[in-house]
Amino acid sequence: MALLVLIGWTLKNFDMHRSHAFTTILFQVLLTINVVAMLNIMNVAVHKMVDVQGAFHRRFNAANLHRFPVSVVISGAPQLKKVGTAFWSLGAALMLYGLWFDMKF
Repeated sequence: MALLVLIGWTLKNFDMHRSHAFTTILFQVLLTINVVAMLNIMNVAVHKMVDVQGAFHRRFNAANLHRFPVSVVISGAPQLKKVGTAFWSLGAALMLYGLWFDMKF
């Protein structure tokens, strides 16, 4: 966002005429970077949550590891991570499609 402010300030102070295409593409690139970064952070958070839940139950709930909800989290950790990654990837695809191909100005 600081880059966008700097470019806007530069265009205003040096009396440069900005084109609509330039500002649109700049806006799209900056939002693309923002979307990718935020979804990457959320994907890491989902992976960490699955790992922390499994570690917690292995450490403090060892007697009940065979029971239904706990066994799914522990034995299905890789699958839960894949589902989380697929969820965030689908969200990223929808947001980037809307940003690049369906944006109205």
